[in-house]
Amino acid sequence: MSFAAIDVETANSSRGSICAVGVTIVRDSIREETYSWLCRPPTAVDFFSPHNIRVHGIRPAMVADQPTFAQLWPEVHQVVGDLPLVAHNAGFDSGAIREACRHSGIEAPSWEFSCSLAMSRKHLDLDGYRLPDVAGALDISLIAHHDAAADARAAADIVLALAARAGVDSLSDLEQMTVFERRRFDSPFRPAPQFSRPRRSVFSREELVMPEISGTDPSLPLYGQIVVFTGDLTSMTRQQVWDAIAAHGATPAKNVTKRTTCLVIGDRFAGRDASVFTTSKARRVAELQMRGQQIEVVDEEMLLSYLHAKVEEQARGATHLTLTL
Repeated sequence: MSFAAIDVETANSSRGSICAVGVTIVRDSIREETYSWLCRPPTAVDFFSPHNIRVHGIRPAMVADQPTFAQLWPEVHQVVGDLPLVAHNAGFDSGAIREACRHSGIEAPSWEFSCSLAMSRKHLDLDGYRLPDVAGALDISLIAHHDAAADARAAADIVLALAARAGVDSLSDLEQMTVFERRRFDSPFRPAPQFSRPRRSVFSREELVMPEISGTDPSLPLYGQIVVFTGDLTSMTRQQVWDAIAAHGATPAKNVTKRTTCLVIGDRFAGRDASVFTTSKARRVAELQMRGQQIEVVDEEMLLSYLHAKVEEQARGATHLTLTL
């Protein structure tokens, strides 16, 4: 069980705008050093959005005297060496690194990533699988979420904890077990693999309550929409966001259907292309879009701008301002 856990933070919605990197080294199932760096994002995406600043607290002045991503990257690459990589929501971190390298005109590493979020979904039954959710369920300390070093350390500890609970002593064995579980769940007639598989850890799951659809203003962006969510948001729980969109006249739904008009993607996803996000809901939306169904894809930053539209409207036309978030 030897690997490097990595986490990156970005300055804005562009995946390549890396402004912080954290790496934790694990050797022989022992967590060793954790490294932390700040850097200036590549020139093409070197600006900080208010949303990202709220998430991680990194401001332009804090990286003004730091190396650029291109200048920092050789040091990060040297620390990782030839260890396999782990990240919580690996699609985000691997994509961010690839885009930052492209913007910087340097070669992206040919790293193989494992995803502690995907492993957690297979081994744990939780209401959410954000890093704080999984860390809390496994009694893992997460001192400061969205601090790159703290997040990398927590991701490493999650993999070690899952391996210990599963009774395996290598990253490949842990990944193979999740593959076996997926095959067994997807194909009930497939013979079970011949090995002793531990029981899955079960935690209570809070049931979502359908809110009253109270919004009556058709000028709001979400009014009349049928909205489905996939992935976890950083700014609110699933119940809170259901309540918020209902106050805007939208109807939350659990599954993607032919009535769906909007998909909100969490897990720090940025963009409008559902096909690059690896959940069954995102794949279903991409399929329906290919067939001509009009479904808007929204990331968390865009969702927050939609929700603030009601606040701005009230500020223009009412004496009393009611915040609906």
